[in-house]
This record gives sequence, C-alpha cells and structure tokens, in this order.
Amino acid sequence: MCRMLAVKSDIPIDPGIYFLALKEMSEKGLKSPHGDGFGFLFSTGNEYGIFKSLKHIWDYAHPFMEMKLGIFHARKASPGYNPDLYHVHPFISEIYAKTWVFAHNGTIHGVESKGIIDSQYYFERVLKNLKYNAPEDALLKTAREIEAEKKFSSLTCILSNLESIWVMRYCADNNDKLHTLYYTEQKNVKILSSEPLENYIDIEGIESFRELNNHEVIKI
Repeated sequence: MCRMLAVKSDIPIDPGIYFLALKEMSEKGLKSPHGDGFGFLFSTGNEYGIFKSLKHIWDYAHPFMEMKLGIFHARKASPGYNPDLYHVHPFISEIYAKTWVFAHNGTIHGVESKGIIDSQYYFERVLKNLKYNAPEDALLKTAREIEAEKKFSSLTCILSNLESIWVMRYCADNNDKLHTLYYTEQKNVKILSSEPLENYIDIEGIESFRELNNHEVIKI
C-alpha cells in the first residue's frame, strides 16, 4: 500500500503545499508510515525530471522548482522486503514515440518475473496495451486481464504522457477504503490524491472535490 498524488496546471506552479500534504499523509495517514522510499516526476512543459530516494519522504524538503505536471509516490513495501531504488515509483518508459510515466497503489499476487516487482509487471502490461488502445482503454483492458489471471488488492494507478494524466481506481473489494483516490480542483490546479488533501493541509479555493468510484478512469 502506498500514498500517491498528481497535480496538473495550465500555468507553472510551486508544488510545495501539495508535496507537504503527501509528506503528512505518508507519515500520519491511513496505514502509515509509508517510509520505504519515495519518488516524483515533474514536467515544465518543455522538459522533465525524475527523482527517487530510499529515504522517508517526510525527511525531504519539498522540490524547489515550478512545474505544470507532477506525479508523487511514497511507498510502503510488503513485510520482509528489502527496499531497492530500482523499485521506487514512479516508473518511466519511452515507447511508441512517447514518454510514459506510471505509479501504482496496491499488490498483485503471484508475479514471478525476475528482478521486477508487481507494479513494474503491471506497467509492462499497460505499455503493451497502449500500442493499440487509448490510455483510458489500455488501463481498463490491463486491469481486466490481470483480474482474470491473478489475485490482487488494488490496481489503482496513475499514468501520464507528460501532457495529460489518467488515473484509475480499481479495487478487488468494492468496499475498499485503503486504495482510494480523490479529485480536487483548486483555482488553476487539478489534483488527485490517495486521501483528501484538507485532512493534512489548509487549502483554500477548492472548486470541486469528490472520491472516484471503483473501476473509474478520469483524465486531467
């Protein structure tokens, strides 16, 4: 189980307040702490960068750069797992003339691919389905394929091509309250987060707020 957050804006923004929310969420939120490494990707529209660390996210100062798009992930690894930087989200791949970024919250059981974790296995399958499907369809198609083959807790995820962000909530249990996603609009910023932002920070100017339904995909 992990904590995730994605932001998108038409104009450059300082992501500090949203990063602070994820830090608080990871240290004090549901099933905390989520301290087995963290990573984030940012895009300015002209360039992008990615950062990963095995440190606790709450020990890190917020990224001091403006961005139009950001994906943040704090990991809670399975018991007995020895953290590896290679397994820290978000993952990135250049394929079909595009750069794709992916982050996952949940567990897929029975993945036996050598050297990769279940989330990387999931991303590989999404990439294959992106060849002939739009992102929304590729996410749902992949989730349904995995659902037919393996047991899982959640396939909830974030996917981006550095221009748009697609998020999907997909839980094995319709009553799952641990792998949630919340959509928030604040002025010019669209935000997706694992838990409501206002539980952790004072946030003003909220124009829209709702919890995503199970098996729902939205694009921002």
